[in-house]
Amino acid sequence: MTITTTSLALGKAIPEGPHAISVQIPTWSDMCGMGRGDVQIMEALQNGYPRTFIHQTIQKLCRACQSRFLSSPAKILLFPDQKSAQTCKNYITSSTIHKNEAVPSKSVSIIALEIGESQPTFLYAGQTPGPTLWAVVYPEESAKPGALFWRLTGTGISSRLAEHCLQNIDSMQRVERPVKRFYSAMTTVHPVYETIRTRIAYLMDRAPAETPRNLTVKHSDVFLYPSGMSAIYHTHQTLLKWRGLESVVIGFPYELTIKMMETYGPSFKFYSLGTEEQIDEFEIYLDTKARIGSMIQAVWCECPSNPLLYTVDLGRIRRLADKYGFIVVVDETIGSFANVDVLGVADIVVTSLSKSFNGYADLLAGSVTLNPNSGYYRALKTCLTEGYTNNLYIDDAIQLEHNSRNFLQRAAQMNTTAESIVDYLSPFASDPSSVVSAVHYPKTCQSAHHYESRMRNATDEFTPGYGCLFTVDFNTLDASRAFFDSLDVWKGPSLGANITLAQPYVQMVLQKEKKWAASHGLRETIVRVSVGLEGKDAILQTVKNAHMMAEKTKGTHAL
Repeated sequence: MTITTTSLALGKAIPEGPHAISVQIPTWSDMCGMGRGDVQIMEALQNGYPRTFIHQTIQKLCRACQSRFLSSPAKILLFPDQKSAQTCKNYITSSTIHKNEAVPSKSVSIIALEIGESQPTFLYAGQTPGPTLWAVVYPEESAKPGALFWRLTGTGISSRLAEHCLQNIDSMQRVERPVKRFYSAMTTVHPVYETIRTRIAYLMDRAPAETPRNLTVKHSDVFLYPSGMSAIYHTHQTLLKWRGLESVVIGFPYELTIKMMETYGPSFKFYSLGTEEQIDEFEIYLDTKARIGSMIQAVWCECPSNPLLYTVDLGRIRRLADKYGFIVVVDETIGSFANVDVLGVADIVVTSLSKSFNGYADLLAGSVTLNPNSGYYRALKTCLTEGYTNNLYIDDAIQLEHNSRNFLQRAAQMNTTAESIVDYLSPFASDPSSVVSAVHYPKTCQSAHHYESRMRNATDEFTPGYGCLFTVDFNTLDASRAFFDSLDVWKGPSLGANITLAQPYVQMVLQKEKKWAASHGLRETIVRVSVGLEGKDAILQTVKNAHMMAEKTKGTHAL
């Protein structure tokens, strides 16, 4: 398979399709403009990552709801359950969070909208009561707080649910006393949810890194969510409900995790690099708190981290957790539960199923898995189960189940491709005459032994590897730009897809926070690449071509 992406214009959905979760941003300049929020770039977007860009179908449904049910212009955000809608209202009206930008509570309302009895879009016998949507209505000029909530929690409706509602819009009506029927009628009887949860439970215990555990994961230990961020958000809320204490993040995580924890919780501490020296500092901090009878509620880690692919010493974190009595939460999305086994160290595993598990960049989903061998298992399961609603829309679940059937085969191919490219690039990082300054990858990081201690055992079915993601850094911005602009792959957010995706991570994601990012080891010259299924030789050749163009910039000013 060859790679040909140059004809795809700025703002087009990638991959092509009505529910794509990425968007083509083809040049370095476009990426920087996207990061700054430049008007001409934003207006060109026909798609985007669904939590940062509300899908066109959802926008269309919001406009239809406004036209049908509101007498004056207003902004609408749509949620699949009342609790999420109420939490959104509490968030956007909070003066503690938003200061002067908080929306007055009297200006915000929540209305219930029901779709009448209809045939669902999935193959299922009989008529089923349609969904109830909960609309948060607030003034148009107060859009920013609502957009932030949508991003931070990942609890909004999906494009497939919006599509279903639009197809049945004539039956939609506003109700004062909605029937409590949203997904419960579907999720308790449709087998697809149990199939997904059983598949995840199997993968969690497949070929463990250490000796087999006393108890294996059951499908009932797996909780599904409408996005990876929703899984993180609800886990954090569960821990706050259980203990209400301080959380700690070790290693640079997805930046919205930091913002979410800063927003929700009594306190928060961040050790951005996760090095041994920082864990030493953390241990001193724990000991100091213990001396005054205080403790923390949880430590959050990734395996490995995004975008520098560093793996913290999870074994040491586990030992500290046992000594000081806190929960260990591990996000293994990038390593994926094909390659890494974190149940030997984690009480809770959170995963963005949108990435490698789904593998086709056409939906959002997330999961939380409880470790049945954890000393906190019963307490956590009770707390998580109370009030839990499965808001993963049925059509998304059906697509996820279908896409994830070949998860291990896809993971094996992406492991091989990414490793071959890193093997090509890595020697240049140690060559003083090259513009390549570093290649970040679990195999090449100084933390490689920590990652490898978490790798699953090889079986006839699958040999674990280092994942689909690597990040290459350059000595100059000119070299970074030349590499990115010459790299003939898809250019956009997300990872783990069947197509290769690249982005200059800091320029797009942290454009307005470059100094902060640099203070945590993220240089503005890095380019993150998630390899797809186009074929090892094809991807390697396009990387070689882009590298050659980067090397031609020698002599330009260094950072």
